[in-house]
Amino acid sequence: MKDHKVTLTLIGTDEEGYVRLSDFLHELGSFIEVARKAEELVTNRLSHSIYYRVVDLKHSSPASVTLEACVKDPSYDIREAIHNEIFDTMEKLQKGEEIREKEKFYLVESIKDFADPVGKKVSKLSLTRKGNIIYLNPDFKARVNLFVAPEESCDAIFRGMLDIINIHGQEKLFYLYPEIGPTRIQCTFQPELFQIAKSALGKRVEVKGLFKYKIRAPYPYAAEVNEINTLPEDNELPTFRDLLGIDPDITGGLSSENYIRKIRSA
Repeated sequence: MKDHKVTLTLIGTDEEGYVRLSDFLHELGSFIEVARKAEELVTNRLSHSIYYRVVDLKHSSPASVTLEACVKDPSYDIREAIHNEIFDTMEKLQKGEEIREKEKFYLVESIKDFADPVGKKVSKLSLTRKGNIIYLNPDFKARVNLFVAPEESCDAIFRGMLDIINIHGQEKLFYLYPEIGPTRIQCTFQPELFQIAKSALGKRVEVKGLFKYKIRAPYPYAAEVNEINTLPEDNELPTFRDLLGIDPDITGGLSSENYIRKIRSA
C-alpha cells in the first residue's frame, strides 16, 4: 500500500521557536492551495478529488504536522501524481534548475505563497515525503521569486463575470471571472467607472484595458480597465426564429438556392 503522507515542519521566530496560530494556519492553507494547483496541472481541469486529514501532530523539536491525502472517490486516485508534481517542481526550485513549462506558473506561484513567511514569521520551513526533504529556505524563496516576478503588459479584451467590487482602498477594483483562461483577474478602474461596474455586478461583461502578464504565465493576472460593457443575458439574445426574414433583400433578388450556390462558388 502506497504512503500518501507529507509532513510540514515549522520553527517560529521567537526564542522558544513557537509558531503563531495564524501563521500555522496560513501554512496549512497554503499547502492545500499548492496541492490544488498541482491537481489542476495533472488533470488539466478544475477538480478537487482529494482532501487531507491530520494523522500526526508534534509540538516541539521542532513543531510538525503530518497530513495524509485521501480520495473522495476510491475509483479515481491521483494522489501519487499530485505529490509527484509538487515535489518534482520543488526539487527543481531547490536545485536551481530551470522550469520551462509555462503551465507550471500557477503551481510555482502557490509555492511562493507557501514559502513567503520564511524569514519573516517562520524561521525554518520544510516539507517531507518518503524521506525526501525540501527546505524552503531564503535561497529557495529567491529562486521562486525570480520565476514569478518578471512581467509584461498589453492592451486586450476579456469577457467574463464581474464580481466582488472593492472601493475602500486607494485603488478601486473588482474581479473578473473569465469564461476561459485564468480563474480570475484583478481589475483596477477609475472612479468614473464605478456606477457602470456597480450595475454590472454579477453579470457577464466585456472589459478593455491594459492587461498584466507574468512572463511565464499563459494568462493575465491583473488589468487596468478603461472600458466596461455589459453583455446581454442568454435569454435576451435573438433565437434562430427571430432571425428569419430579418433582411429580405440580402440575396439581391436571387432565389435562396442560387444565392447559396453563388457564395459557395466565390
